[in-house]
Amino acid sequence: MFLIVGAGKLAKHLIHYLNLLELPFSSWDRSQYPHLIHKKISDASHVLLAISDGAIESFYRKYLAGLDKKVVHFSGALNVEEVIAAHPLMSFGPDLYELETYRRIHFALTGAPDLAAALPGLPNAFALLAPEKKALYHAMCVMGGNFPVILWQKMFAEFAKLGIAPEAANVYLETVLANTLRDPASAFTGPLARKELATINKNLESLEGDAFQKIYLSFVEALL
Repeated sequence: MFLIVGAGKLAKHLIHYLNLLELPFSSWDRSQYPHLIHKKISDASHVLLAISDGAIESFYRKYLAGLDKKVVHFSGALNVEEVIAAHPLMSFGPDLYELETYRRIHFALTGAPDLAAALPGLPNAFALLAPEKKALYHAMCVMGGNFPVILWQKMFAEFAKLGIAPEAANVYLETVLANTLRDPASAFTGPLARKELATINKNLESLEGDAFQKIYLSFVEALL
C-alpha cells in the first residue's frame, strides 16, 4: 500500500490518480495528528514524498531511514541516497485531470530499475536517468516549461497596453505550439531564424529600459 506524504498540488494529483486506478493508499500531512505518521508508515510498503525539495531529505532521515520501505520522491533536481526519484514530466495545476491524462505522464526515474519497483500499478512510460544528469534534465524542464510562460505573460501584458485582444495572441501561440510539437526542427521562424539584424536591432531598441531587453539579447547571443 502507498502512503502519500504532503498536501500540495502534486499530492492532490497523486491521490486523485491512485483513486482513479483503484490502488490502495493512505495519506498524511502536517495538518494531521503528528504521531499518526508512524502508524501510517508501518502500514505502507511504498512511501511517496510529495513535499518540497528542501524537506525531502530531513523527512527521510527523521522518519524512514533504516526501515524496510520503498521511499520515492518526485523532485527533478534532488538526489537523496537510498531514496528513489520518480520525476513526472508534467505541470500540475489546481484542477485535477482525467485518467487518460495521468496515464500519459512520463517519469524520469533514478534509483530503481523500472517504474514497477517505484510505483507498482502505474502504467506510465519512464526513462532511466543517471543521478549526475538530473541537474541538466531539470534545467531543460525549467527552460522548456517555465521560461515560455514568463515570455508569454510579458507578451500578453504588453499587448493589453497596445489594445490587442488576448484572443488574437491565443491563435498565434496555439499555432506556434502546434508547429513545435509537430516538427521542432522546422518550427523556428522570425528575425532570429532569418538572421535579420536590422529587425533585431529595432526590437532591442524598442525594449530600452526594459529588463526583457537583456533576455532578448541573450537569445540573440545564443542563436547567432
